This record gives sequence, C-alpha cells and structure tokens, in this order.
Amino acid sequence: MSEKILDAVLKAFAKLAAIPRPSKHEGQVSNFLKSFFEQHGFEVLQDSFKNIIAEIPATPGKENVPLTILQAHMDMVCVAAEGYEFNPTSDPIKLIRTEKFLEAEGTSLGADDGIGVAEILYLAENHEKFSHGKLRIIFTVDEEQGMSGAMNLDKKFLSDADFLINCDSEKFGEVVVGCAGTVHATLWRELHYVRPDTKLPYNVEIKISGLRGGHSGEEISSGRINAIKVAAQLMRQITTQGKIRLASFSGGKAFNVIPDSAEFVFATDLKITTVQKICAELETKYKKIYSTEPNLKIEADTVKRPDKVLHIKDYDCLSNLISLIHSGVYLMSPENPAQVIASANLGVVRMDDNIVELKILPRGNDDALIDEFIEGFDQAARLCAFEKKFSLPTPAWSFNPDSKLLKIAENVFSEQNNCTPEIKTIHAGLETSFFSQKNPNLDIISIGTTNENIHSPNERLHLDTVAPHVKFIVDMLEKIAET
Repeated sequence: MSEKILDAVLKAFAKLAAIPRPSKHEGQVSNFLKSFFEQHGFEVLQDSFKNIIAEIPATPGKENVPLTILQAHMDMVCVAAEGYEFNPTSDPIKLIRTEKFLEAEGTSLGADDGIGVAEILYLAENHEKFSHGKLRIIFTVDEEQGMSGAMNLDKKFLSDADFLINCDSEKFGEVVVGCAGTVHATLWRELHYVRPDTKLPYNVEIKISGLRGGHSGEEISSGRINAIKVAAQLMRQITTQGKIRLASFSGGKAFNVIPDSAEFVFATDLKITTVQKICAELETKYKKIYSTEPNLKIEADTVKRPDKVLHIKDYDCLSNLISLIHSGVYLMSPENPAQVIASANLGVVRMDDNIVELKILPRGNDDALIDEFIEGFDQAARLCAFEKKFSLPTPAWSFNPDSKLLKIAENVFSEQNNCTPEIKTIHAGLETSFFSQKNPNLDIISIGTTNENIHSPNERLHLDTVAPHVKFIVDMLEKIAET
C-alpha cells in the first residue's frame, strides 16, 4: 500500500516538475491545478492572484464535521548549480529517483512545496477512500518571494474553517506550531564611475564558489558562510596592502538563500601573485574556522582592463554598508538555546551601470524584532548614503497552547509511529502567519515530508517519508470526522 501511495504522489509531483513555476511566474501551474479539480468534478476557484481554492465534499453523513483546510504553495525557489544551464521560466525540472531519494539534475528539486501540493492532489483524488468532513484545498502563489498569495487571499476562505493543515514543513516527525515573521529590505544607491587610474596597472577578477548556501531560515545557524561577506572581507584585506578600484560586483541568488557564490572585478596596484596569496590565506582561514565549508574556493585571475571603475566615494559607501550588515544569527532564545529567534540574510548584491542594490531578509519570531530590524537597516542606509525600501512585514505566527488540532496530531502520530512527534517553533516564514492573522480562531499546524538542502541544487526528498506523511494526514482527518 505504501509503495502505491508513493508512486501515485510522485506521478503527480512529476507533472508539477514539468511546469516551470518560479515565484511570480505561477500562471501555467495555477491553470494546471484548476484544470485538475475541474476534471475531477470539484468546485474550484482561481482568484485574481492565481491562488487556487477547491472544495471537496464531505463523506456522506459527515457534512456537519468542522471544515478543515489543506494548504500548500505552488511556487518554488529555482536555483541551478554553477555552470548548469537552466532557465527557470521555461525549463522543466529533471528528476532523478534513487532507492532512497528524489533529486533533480543540476537544480533545486522544488519539493518545497511541490511535494505538499502533490500529496494534497492525491488526497483529493482518493478522498472517497477515507472518512472526512468538508475539505477546502488552498494552493497559494509567491510564498518564496513575498507571500503575496497568502497576503491577498480573501479571508472569507478562512473564516468558516476550524482547522488548517499546512503541508510546507521540512521534516517528517515534526509538528510546527509557530514561525518567524519577515520583511524584505532593499537598499540601493546611484553609482558614479571614473576611468581607471594608470597608476593601478593590474586588473583582477576574484571568484568565490563551492559554498553550501541553503535556506536562510532553517540553515542560518548551521555555520554556512555567506559569499558576499567573504568578498567584502577580501576587499578589506587587499586594501591593507594596496589599492582597489571596483569595476563590478555580484553575489547571491535570492533574498531567502544564503549566497554560495560571489565575484568582483577591480583595478589595483598589486600584482596578481600578491592577490592570489591574499585569497589563499583567507580561504585557509575560513576552512579552518568553518569546518562545514570544506569546498570553499577563492580564485583570482587577471582580466582585461575595465573601461570604468567606481568613484571612491561609491566604493566606500558600498563596502561600509556590507560591513555594517551582520548576516547570520542575531539572537537565540533564552528559554531554548538551540532556537534562533532573530537573524538576517544578506542574500543578493547586484551592480549595473546605474545602481548597486542589496537585498536582505531578516527574520524574527516576534513582530517587535522585525520592527527593530527595519529601524536598524534604515539607520545603516542613512549612514552609508543608500536609499531603502521595506516590504509589508510578514507577521510572526505564535504558538497556541490550547490547539485541539495539535492534540489530534500528537495522538495520531504516536499511534502510527510508537513515538511522539517533536513540537517545534521554526525560524522561517510560513503562510500560516497570514492565515492566523485573517482568522485568529483558526487552529493551525504545519507538517511535511523530510526535505534536505532546500533552496539549493543539492535539495532532495526522503522517499520513505512520503507515504507515512499521507497516512498521517488521512488519519487526522478521520479523527476530526469522528469527533
């Protein structure tokens, strides 16, 4: 039975993987999901934001059971390995299935949260095989970039429900009951260029690669190095021995991904051998400090002389701002020293002919912490003469100690697995924050399969957790129907 469930869920997942679905580009996958429910005869709505809301009728005789929502998001973080050609808006995800894992060729897998969507599709298709009350399925867009799907979901789809099971957690055996709030901070500055000084005859490109990257919430305390911060440290080291005039600088892929690579080009009065020595020394230093990053590589090579370099004032403002912004853990919980409650990720630096832009994602398990981040980044921007813009903050989702759904989940999991689940508040954002805000009485938990290295090309799904997770949901729905 477990193998049949796994095969059916993976069949649904393969259909999702064939459809490009990065955040902000969910039109095609949204239409596919709408068509799925229509073909199976379910009432379905696609709202103006491309969210999907479908109604699954109750088992006969269970019409008066409280409404339960099953929810997941349809978008994914699209990240490719260095050198792997991949267009996230047009190329499918190529799946690789082994005995234990499902992975992707050269890219992120999208099990976050495609496997949650696939499991819910399986449950909808097979809903007549188990007992349940009325079910509402909600698939949202843009969870990974701005949560605009959850933010703009009409609260009427939440107001008449008693329970919501979110299927976007990353470890089977954990029941998540709280999460961090976030805000997207974008800092930018207009750039001014000059011709390279003839007294700086050497032109160098430095590339930083081989870092693990990963999710900026779940992995922020795991000792992973931020490539942008390494680049800034290298610039400081170079200026202790010579001069540097920056021509270009780029690093990172997304707000919520720890940067695994960065590169910059500059003119200098230092010979390439001196620069390479500085790079080798810093690489050795970081590998010694961070045993989690054995594949760090810092390479320096000569390049063609750039046509223009940044004015020294622009360079100072940029390097000072990157130095001011701590990227990593800010605060641990006094009650639970293993729990991060405040962090920030300097996720992206981009330069073009006109501006330099930094993208930062802070997280806080209390809304007051997010307010502190906004104030701090605002002050840093002022000090370094940068403009700033902050998105509408995502609220934190607080633990409900009186949750009936949590008690059901604990009992069902214990019966199925002969052990109790881990009850956890996570340092990552979930759409549950907005659902709780729109209906404070909604009883919510978040669960999921085991997914490793999400938001990276090393992402993989543990296949042995798929069928147990489906059974976990089925038995919870049956318990709700009984009560």
